[in-house]
Amino acid sequence: MKPVSIIWGAPSFWIERFPLMVGVEKGIFQDLGVCPELKIHHGGPELLQAVRDNRVHVGEIGLLPFLAAFSRGLPARIIGSTFIQRLDHFLVARTGIQSLADLKGQRIGILSKGSCDDYFIRHLLQRQGIDPDHEATLMPLGSAYNDPACFISGGIDAGFMAEPALSAGESRGLFHVLARVGDFFPRYQWGGIFAADSWIQNHRPLLTALMAGYRESVRQMAADPEACVFPGSDWFRVTPEVFRSALNRHLPSMEMDARIDSEGLENCIRIQLALGAIPEAIRVEEIVVQF
Repeated sequence: MKPVSIIWGAPSFWIERFPLMVGVEKGIFQDLGVCPELKIHHGGPELLQAVRDNRVHVGEIGLLPFLAAFSRGLPARIIGSTFIQRLDHFLVARTGIQSLADLKGQRIGILSKGSCDDYFIRHLLQRQGIDPDHEATLMPLGSAYNDPACFISGGIDAGFMAEPALSAGESRGLFHVLARVGDFFPRYQWGGIFAADSWIQNHRPLLTALMAGYRESVRQMAADPEACVFPGSDWFRVTPEVFRSALNRHLPSMEMDARIDSEGLENCIRIQLALGAIPEAIRVEEIVVQF
């Protein structure tokens, strides 16, 4: 029987999408009767609009914009964690910027307005007494996000980078890591895999198969990371050395079973509530249907 194609939405193209490539290339998903098809939307709010428009049924996203959208009626729930469960999100800067305090007056690249980057940089700047609306310039990059060329052109002075672009830019001396965002937050659930409510209600066997394939893909990545180096370097168009560095950065903390960290999600909800991004607290059991 032909595997069922499932549109898998994501806000950006980076290493967190790699289990899909592994699972499809090895036939892991297909053996379970499903085949995820990756669609990039260049921003959390943009992806969430695709969910509302019924153009995306399953996917992954940082939980800050997801929680905000859920509080406004988004018809979707979290069904699991991405393999990058912790907040391994990195702020980088050009030479000459040595501390967060040096970001005053600088141009800082983010994915889009309302994305996780937007929330994170505002928090970090405010901790330094910097007004993010008047004492720095937050620049939505859209499809140019996570591209080291933004530093070559001089378009930004700092910004968020994810692997493997992070290792690629470091290897070329284009920027250095200024901060790991997770160091500024408590225990925190970062990446969520979601499904539209209609799919949870009507396609539970497909979602069960999809998540089983995802877990097996992650386990194979962890069991033999060296076997992932050349396929990953081809997929992301980086050198094998760069992709090896990228994968090694995340290996020690990989979530192997796609399980949501309930305490980390509760902390994420509290942060959103404190920021005023959601009007009232959300109970974990309201938003999570673990597959």
